[in-house]
Amino acid sequence: MGSIGLWAPFGEAQGVRDPRSLWTATRRRRGQARGADNEAVTQADKGAAGPELRCHHFPDHDGSEGDVADDLGFDRLLADDGLIAGLLGRTRSGRSRKPLYGPDLPVVFLVGGPGMGKGRLLNCVRGEFGRYVPTAHLDCGLTVYRERAQPHPGTRSEVTEAQREIAVQLGAWRGDGGTIATPRLYAGLAAVAASAPDASPATLVDEVRRHDDLLPPGPFWRGVLSRAVRGYLGALAGLVMHAGAVPFVNAVLEELFLRTSAEGRTVLEGCYGQYHGAGGHPRLGLHSLASDFQQGGEARAFAENFLFRALREDVEAAYVSLRGRLSRVGRPAVLLDRADNALGRRLLRPVLEDREGGVHDRIVLLATARRADGGRFLYRADEAEQPASWAPAEGGLPEWSRASGGDAGSRAARAGRAARRDADADPGGTAAGAGPAAGPGEDGRQRVPYAA
Repeated sequence: MGSIGLWAPFGEAQGVRDPRSLWTATRRRRGQARGADNEAVTQADKGAAGPELRCHHFPDHDGSEGDVADDLGFDRLLADDGLIAGLLGRTRSGRSRKPLYGPDLPVVFLVGGPGMGKGRLLNCVRGEFGRYVPTAHLDCGLTVYRERAQPHPGTRSEVTEAQREIAVQLGAWRGDGGTIATPRLYAGLAAVAASAPDASPATLVDEVRRHDDLLPPGPFWRGVLSRAVRGYLGALAGLVMHAGAVPFVNAVLEELFLRTSAEGRTVLEGCYGQYHGAGGHPRLGLHSLASDFQQGGEARAFAENFLFRALREDVEAAYVSLRGRLSRVGRPAVLLDRADNALGRRLLRPVLEDREGGVHDRIVLLATARRADGGRFLYRADEAEQPASWAPAEGGLPEWSRASGGDAGSRAARAGRAARRDADADPGGTAAGAGPAAGPGEDGRQRVPYAA
């Protein structure tokens, strides 16, 4: 896939098994030699098994509340000149530093068995750096997101609940630049919430209203903010008593667009106007997204993936706006603990595929996994590439860059699968719920098919 950029396993190397060993790792450009900072690793790569590594050991931790970073040997990663500060562009003390890697970011993994300190390192990042950059933290191993979604399968899913939680946490940021608004995600979640075919109007209104904490800020609305928002929420309440013959989702979108400013419409057009089959029309794109969600299976997965892209576009917009350019420093972070389960894979894989396809974002994704195979669990069977590695003991920082053109073999394989899927779904043309094959969309950005 050519997408796993960095991972940090806790485990075994060079045939040595030690539960207290820390690794971090990075992919190099295929065929690129290690730089001077990486000369500590002298053994040759062993094909698909990846390079052998040296281990950096840290002392036993008694579970006390002392300096966790120092006790666990994390200080090298969290130092002002370390990997985490380089990824985030801010130090533990809040000073700015030049970010690593440019706009095409890798994903960072911490990998190893239980009790290795992976989750505690994420807590260190949240505690030490979360004061200076917007940070969201999710434990993908918890069942809370599934439990929230199960009673309402037509309007929620485990993935959308996790995405909503990320948006709520980023929206609570009160540091440099202020809160991160998520109008694109709100519109998508509202469309999904209004689309369950068998639910009563009252239930659907309640499902839409539960996203009130994600309502867009002033410039999104036409006229006076308070009046526009009150009018929109009042119109939603009125739909309970005056549900018409049109699908409920159409009525909700009508009320939303009726009160959206020209700026807000541009925001939605740039996002949902690019949804497959929308042809630049955001209302049609939102309706198609809701329809895909209701179909379930791959169509729902495609809609969920697009919602996460919408959230990442919201974050990007917060940084490239005039206010963002003047006041925001560094990069935001999303920390995903125990991300090797189904929820973690469904959040990570579409991001990796988007980035491989040229749809970049500035979110630093730092995830943990209780596995010994690095990020290999995110690769399909027909993708032979393996993540490579870098260890703190090597000194310096990992030099990461994506192989030119990405992984052409895996991209062609995905395109073939997408074409077969679309042909099976709609032999005579394009199925309503089918996602696009890999390749450039109407906006020139690379499209990727469903994540398996």
